[in-house]
Amino acid sequence: MPELRVLDTIKRPMQRLGYLKRLIKRVTALSSSNLENLGADLVDTVSRKVRVTLDQARVTYIKTRLSDKAYSGLKQQAEDWAQRSEGEGQPVMMELQDLYLADPALPSQVGKLVHNDRRKYPPLGTILGFVRAGTYSPNTRALSLLTLIPDAELQGFLEYSSENNPLRISPAQSLLFLYAFLENDGEVVAPLWNRLMLDLPNGFSDREAGDRLPDIYRTVIGRHRKSSLAIDARKRLEVLEKSAESIARASAEPTYRGGSSREEASRPRIEPFVDMGLIIKSDPARYENYQFSETGHVWAEALNGLETSDAIVDFLANRFFSTAARTVDAEVRELKGTAEIVPYLHEAWSKIQSPGGYAPIEELAVLGGISALLRDKCVFDAAPARQALLEYQKQQPYDVRFTVNRLGVLAHTRFLQPFVPPKMTQP
Repeated sequence: MPELRVLDTIKRPMQRLGYLKRLIKRVTALSSSNLENLGADLVDTVSRKVRVTLDQARVTYIKTRLSDKAYSGLKQQAEDWAQRSEGEGQPVMMELQDLYLADPALPSQVGKLVHNDRRKYPPLGTILGFVRAGTYSPNTRALSLLTLIPDAELQGFLEYSSENNPLRISPAQSLLFLYAFLENDGEVVAPLWNRLMLDLPNGFSDREAGDRLPDIYRTVIGRHRKSSLAIDARKRLEVLEKSAESIARASAEPTYRGGSSREEASRPRIEPFVDMGLIIKSDPARYENYQFSETGHVWAEALNGLETSDAIVDFLANRFFSTAARTVDAEVRELKGTAEIVPYLHEAWSKIQSPGGYAPIEELAVLGGISALLRDKCVFDAAPARQALLEYQKQQPYDVRFTVNRLGVLAHTRFLQPFVPPKMTQP
């Protein structure tokens, strides 16, 4: 039974991936929580005021992005700074998130969080598989992400640091986020990128991207209605159909009226990929002039034609890291067999194992694959990793154990001993 790989509960505030770092750190510190508490903690944390001096980057950000009347005093201070001699500092109070968003090294400066939207952001963690819905406790993927976040970045949410902007996304973090997006929204991401590449090779806006979503949604709906789906999946199809109708109405409007359902659905499918470096834009403060980067072109071409759930699953298992290897500016060596692959799986297991000692095999392959590619310039995909683990269990039957899911497929593994390289047979 194919899964429905389309994001649900998608909201416009779900734009900057960096905020997930604070959210996930929070859920790992709690046994359970709820939308209100997690959202309030996130917004309160990033809205804390910090005393700094103005510079050109901060003044530009204040003028272009802080339009609310609450910031009129700060905007006046920015105007005063601009009229004085260059280089003269002026102390002001700015929100922590504004300082990070004003960072000229950040590829996008939109996505500021506001208190009224506090319940809208935490669901990004659930729909990408980092956080369990209902209890808002961490999934194993949350632990994987935490291993890729330096302590200094997490500390950056508590104390401003220009050197450790937590809204910047590292290459390792980007790979994990990209895997999560394809796993959970691949039936939209793949065809959307294909249409943007074909229809708008010279660039696109959030509105133009959103205009293409209704047809994509309807294709997904038609495909899945022919298959057997669980009740919750059928309800999601109904929501998707209503969303397609709403976006189509917004697209038909003769004049642009601002944040409609079209932008509600398109921005969270564009801006996170700006964070990852797959999409770039000429003006970090606007939602227009988007283009695919060289890295984005590689991924878009690799995903061309992969629109079904099964095709996405096959890509993630057999070609995700092979595709990522094409974006690395170095010669990459393919790893094969137990001796080369299992050490990376064991290393990943040691970082994310549960209190009972088990970890999802897929998650070990993803985290191990990230380390192999970015640290050691080696590559293997999840399917060969699974096979290598099975071969290792045959060689060392008392050193590793498995669990199976309800379909009888190997799901989790536990190492009982340190990795032992297989003995070489004599010719």
